Amino acid sequence: MLVRVVLLLLLWMAGLLLAPVQGAPLAEIQKRGTLNVCAHPDALPFSSQSRTEPGFQIEIAEEIARKLGVQLDVRWIIFRYHARRANCDATIGSIVMLDKKEEGRRRVRQTRPYAGSRYVLVVSPNKSGVQSLEDLKGAKVGVEHASWPHYLMDKRGIPVASYRTAMEILDAVARGEVEAGLVSDPYAGWYLKQHPNAVKVVEGYTPDPSLRWNVAVGLRKADDALVEAVNQVLDEMLSSQKIQKIFAKYGVTYIPPFSQ
Repeated sequence: MLVRVVLLLLLWMAGLLLAPVQGAPLAEIQKRGTLNVCAHPDALPFSSQSRTEPGFQIEIAEEIARKLGVQLDVRWIIFRYHARRANCDATIGSIVMLDKKEEGRRRVRQTRPYAGSRYVLVVSPNKSGVQSLEDLKGAKVGVEHASWPHYLMDKRGIPVASYRTAMEILDAVARGEVEAGLVSDPYAGWYLKQHPNAVKVVEGYTPDPSLRWNVAVGLRKADDALVEAVNQVLDEMLSSQKIQKIFAKYGVTYIPPFSQ
């Protein structure tokens, strides 16, 4: 997913289960002995085919499968339409839908949110006095081309420099090519894990409400038993700090779900 804009990643996570793939209730999953999860093969810190760094979503999926008493079968897909043939039961990074009618139309049920996510403002490490976009005093902000932040900055008249990926934005800020950038918090955390002190996340920056969201597990054609079972696993993982620790392994600060 690193070759696509963050907006595409968000659409992929939220809309992957639109495709008419098959899912299964809990009894069927346990009978066949596998939980089929769709994920991107190269989207760290979210997911990857690496055995040493599979991504936090894959590690969460592994724990869910283990608690359900089945094996995890990851179906690697690049684009959403590939899910038509993937036979997914679940995606781990499903953006929470507030419209329950829309949830029904997509034939996907969502667990309770297990985390929040948002865009953060990043600047060079030696830049001070910045807490908002207005503090940049007209300096260009790095955004991903055709992303939602790109649209919002244009609407507010804030000058931008557009890039293909979040990692390109972070590299540009680190080089001093642009003064600031807007990227999702998992990418910022992952970048800083790989390049300590290369950029700085602005403390106190409050993003536009449309630049934050909650994340749940999306379950296709799930019955009540499967939704409740996965909810229970997520609750246990949160209370034991397991999810928080998994996030931390990838440099990502855990954010509790936002109040809706």
